[in-house]
Amino acid sequence: MEHNNHQGWYGETFVAAIAAAAGFQVAVPYPDIGKDMILGRDHEDPELDVQIALQVKTRRIGDLDVTGGLKITLAIDQFKRLRGRRQVPCYLVVVLVPEDPVAYIRVSASELALWHAAYWVSLEDRPLPIQQGQKSVTVTVPRENLLTVDALHEFFHRACEEVPAP
Repeated sequence: MEHNNHQGWYGETFVAAIAAAAGFQVAVPYPDIGKDMILGRDHEDPELDVQIALQVKTRRIGDLDVTGGLKITLAIDQFKRLRGRRQVPCYLVVVLVPEDPVAYIRVSASELALWHAAYWVSLEDRPLPIQQGQKSVTVTVPRENLLTVDALHEFFHRACEEVPAP
């Protein structure tokens, strides 16, 4: 597999593993709608049967200056699909991966370790860029926003709070 495709597939699988550990279903939208994954859960209460969407980007650890957060450049169209208030909340997730694909995963009889880490940011409140004709936007993903099982549960908790009462 070509290296960038391999890296992207690994990043999405990395995030899917966190979602599985959190007990959420993972769906890949078809056709491509500008989101890589839709996470959901089957809840007995229909008002709590919500979904969230994720756009997953991967970066090799050596390719980033992580001072002050992870800086990711998005095409303007991609940025527009992630910003603003939506019925299905959207999050940008950045997965840092090792330089060498051989180091992506370590398996032993007692553990499966996926390397390296994923971070998230919501662009819900971000304004559109002011400059006309701008082709891209640089987004900072805070290093304290580690994507964890607890973070995913918090995303769903927030989404449930925003569901209108019947």
